Amino acid sequence: MADKPLVVASLADHELYVTIVEEHFRVVWWEDYIKAPEKYNNDIQGILVDAYGRLKRVDGSLLDHLPNLKIVSTLSVGTDHLDLELLFKRGIKVSRVPDVSSDCVADWGMTLLTGMARRIVEGVDSAKNPATPFDFNIMGKKITGATIGVVGFGRIGYKIAERAYGFSMKILYYDVFRRSEEEEKKIGATYYSNVDEMLPHCDFVILIVPLLPTTQKMIGKKQFELMKNSAILVNVARAQVVDQDALVEALKNKTIRSAAIDVTYPEPLPDDHPLRFLDNIIITPHMGANSEESRRGVVVAGVKSCIAGVKGEPIPNEVQQPKPGKLH
Repeated sequence: MADKPLVVASLADHELYVTIVEEHFRVVWWEDYIKAPEKYNNDIQGILVDAYGRLKRVDGSLLDHLPNLKIVSTLSVGTDHLDLELLFKRGIKVSRVPDVSSDCVADWGMTLLTGMARRIVEGVDSAKNPATPFDFNIMGKKITGATIGVVGFGRIGYKIAERAYGFSMKILYYDVFRRSEEEEKKIGATYYSNVDEMLPHCDFVILIVPLLPTTQKMIGKKQFELMKNSAILVNVARAQVVDQDALVEALKNKTIRSAAIDVTYPEPLPDDHPLRFLDNIIITPHMGANSEESRRGVVVAGVKSCIAGVKGEPIPNEVQQPKPGKLH
């Protein structure tokens, strides 16, 4: 054990993945580290973290105590829980796991879409809850042949479109980068360079963009008013991509038909938050990437990157330092 490098790790459900991590490292788990940090600080060479563990943010308050830290390996796609600017400034490597959970998130996006369209929550309640009348006439919204607008057409966005193509949906998409003609033709996708121009044509709008200054609250009051009042919004991106107050008003006023969201701000919502009391929304607890297969996969990938960072070798999925002024 002594010849293995020491890492501090903060992973949700880490008891499921102890053997994977401990095969390569000596590990101090976050809850043990904070009891006596001075015992470990000088020896820690890596940090393994995800967005769901007890370590909520990697910033100067932690980094100042880890003089020999070489890499922060986050077991997530997003990096908004890391102070990237400070990490790059100090020459600490950063890696993420962008590909492992893509299929699961795409699956979940379509699950929320179909679940909301066909009113599955109401149907289950009607059939299972003795206090709810059994209702043969719960009417949903047809998916086959409908038009979907995918906002964000990276790895996951394209996978969502592939699934929508299987439903014989008409596919529109918005992204700052346009896909190749071959990729568009494969699934019959039509590109829009302006999201506002796309929205009025969509029966379903699904969001899967990264959270950046340019995407924060990109869907707000104006965008809801551009959408059909029969449209359904699905968000499997980051919560802050949507103006949440505007979403509440759009659902209350029936500006749009309904929404299905896997993310909120904050998480969880306060007990008295108005979204909790609306009938035309499904809210799930940020579980799009959650499957046994993907969770194990991100741990394996994150450990692999951490090993490389500690050894000074090329790092799989390294987060590259951006040019000055473009930290995204």
